[in-house]
Amino acid sequence: MYQLPAQISTEAIRTEVYDRLTDLGLEKIRIPLGAAANEPNLPIFASANLETKKHIVMLFYEHTQDLGIFAHRIIGGRGGINQGSAVNLVKYIKSQAFTTENVDSPGIILANMGQLRWWRKGQKAVTQTSWFALPQKSAVEPPYCFSEEKNTIPGNRTTAEHVNTIFNQVVENLAHPDAKLSLIGVSDGAVQVSLFLNDEKNFEKWGHRVDAFASVASYFHAHEITNPKFADFLLKRGRAYVQSEDPVGVFMADHNGSKKVHAYGCPVFSSGEPYYSETMMSKAHRVIVDWFREVAADPEYENPQFARMDFGGEEDDEPGPQTWDGESGVREIEEVEKGIEKVEKDQVTVKVEEVDEAEKNKENVKAD
Repeated sequence: MYQLPAQISTEAIRTEVYDRLTDLGLEKIRIPLGAAANEPNLPIFASANLETKKHIVMLFYEHTQDLGIFAHRIIGGRGGINQGSAVNLVKYIKSQAFTTENVDSPGIILANMGQLRWWRKGQKAVTQTSWFALPQKSAVEPPYCFSEEKNTIPGNRTTAEHVNTIFNQVVENLAHPDAKLSLIGVSDGAVQVSLFLNDEKNFEKWGHRVDAFASVASYFHAHEITNPKFADFLLKRGRAYVQSEDPVGVFMADHNGSKKVHAYGCPVFSSGEPYYSETMMSKAHRVIVDWFREVAADPEYENPQFARMDFGGEEDDEPGPQTWDGESGVREIEEVEKGIEKVEKDQVTVKVEEVDEAEKNKENVKAD
């Protein structure tokens, strides 16, 4: 049987990451809960003593990666396995105490947004990337046919289903009933968590338990929010982290966004990573967990008012309130400055309400 060399090394990396996470006190759990090893299932990681934890940090990562893997570009380069995976994140969480009354570290759940395909011959869950690199008779064989019925996992056929399963199976059955949940979503993980909580029934059930939500590299924007209660929660206890050349944790825009930053319905901060969403958690996880600790310590916590001051930039770099047309999806920017109102919607129209008389006079002066 032929197997791509890259997949051999990837399997070795997965095994090493899983061993390190296990050494940190996490255990691998098969879902659906109660599934046998030879039945369609996928693994997640959770704290071994999850039922005793009063705070739980939950990570919903990108749908393109294996469980616990952040970025192979970091694992195979500068940073190594710990930084390029969830190992450093787990270490940092375990070093924290979220409240003075509860000196124990928070519990941890690592969801598995990527390995949603069931390889029957190998009897394990794989990502779509791994599916196209499964062992074959030769290097030129076509990929295996994918069956929606035979090669999927009940309750986890999509990332949306997986998020629902994590909340309504894993948390509901394995976690302490009063445990507060601090959520991290990355890319599709952030989008699916947002859609889950935007549903009124889901927010009614889980909203009071969600302590804070860090939305990283999300493409779910403020104009898509339909649940007023979720919108209010995001404004008070949500933060978005985006690609930026600014240092990690620098404030970028408020909930309305700006000319160059989307409106997410919550304050927006730099992740410290200018390019790749998969490397954002490696740089921003400490800032996010520190904020979670701040929220957990104050039952009445609400995001403070932030201000960004840029000096020496061009006029186009200055922030301005941003809104979106929910039907057309077109961005509208309104800015009022020195009596000039600018409205940008595919094209810019400028209406001058006040004109300096001196400038008028200059236009009427004829050259000698």
